[in-house]
Amino acid sequence: MSQYLVLSKIGVQKANCIAGFTWGFPAITQFLGFTHALQRKLANEYDVAFSGCAVISHDYQLHVYKPKPQANFEFIQSKNPAVLAKHKTHSSPPIIEEGKMNLRVSLVIELSKELLATSEKIEAFKQHVLQKCITSRLAGGSVLSIGQVDLLSASTQEQSDRLNRRIKHLTMPGFILQDRSDYLKQHFEQLQTENSDAELLDAWLDFSALKYRAVPKLKDDEEKPTEQTAADWEQVPKLFKGWLVPIMTGYKAISEQYSTGEISDLRVSDADDSVMGCCFVEAVHSIGEWKGVHRVKDIGDMIWKQHYENDWYLCTQKIEPALEEQVNLENQPQTFEDAIANL
Repeated sequence: MSQYLVLSKIGVQKANCIAGFTWGFPAITQFLGFTHALQRKLANEYDVAFSGCAVISHDYQLHVYKPKPQANFEFIQSKNPAVLAKHKTHSSPPIIEEGKMNLRVSLVIELSKELLATSEKIEAFKQHVLQKCITSRLAGGSVLSIGQVDLLSASTQEQSDRLNRRIKHLTMPGFILQDRSDYLKQHFEQLQTENSDAELLDAWLDFSALKYRAVPKLKDDEEKPTEQTAADWEQVPKLFKGWLVPIMTGYKAISEQYSTGEISDLRVSDADDSVMGCCFVEAVHSIGEWKGVHRVKDIGDMIWKQHYENDWYLCTQKIEPALEEQVNLENQPQTFEDAIANL
């Protein structure tokens, strides 16, 4: 039996929008951290376990501005504390650079240990989840509202189909984040055939950077361009189809693990964390794709889960998605009513 906890249309204020080298949306680790924290809060009263979650984005607002029309975006900053420290110094408080955003997302949390209860107890469970979520932090931001909390179950193929349709109705309109590390792997292998010195970072930058190239405007008597040859600039097309974005998907340990007490001034959330070791890490990056929720066939393929291997802590999905198939426009719904009917 498969069971999912659906948190629809979560409104979050001042969430962290910086993830490693990237900015614009929280890292997957932040959503899996929220899922793990929610499980720990429920563990005292309910015997449930969460294995991961899918992330659906509905709306967002970045706290950025442009000082000039042609300038890059800059984060809107504040001084903390905003008042002068009267008893210590009369200097202005410093600005610590932070990237913040408001967003509205839905989370589909997969239960690895199903909750078996009566209808009354399930309703009490959903209310308890709602109370715990409202008082929690999501990606460092404050949870302002949650549209709906649902617990959906399926044990047959017919029920699974209904479950997927129900999740689509709860989370539309929106875009779900899918792992596209297979695209990165394929492009890296192609680069190595052309240049044996190519690195994985080169392949990743080809996805994340906007590139332009000059197209020479050769005259009739010119065979090769010169310094005086005029040119038109055009944007280099993307490598694959889809709304592909660079994302942060985990951490890599860069030091040995230190025992409790060896590293001072560590933040701990409770007594249990005080007995855990720690180590220094660096962010791990990959490629993701924002895909319309209506295109998802099985929500189980979109669940991000924690994966540990040696010094790696990664967020992965169930299976490697197939390469983008060719779209046959003749088989696509031509009207809005046809698209709704196919859900």
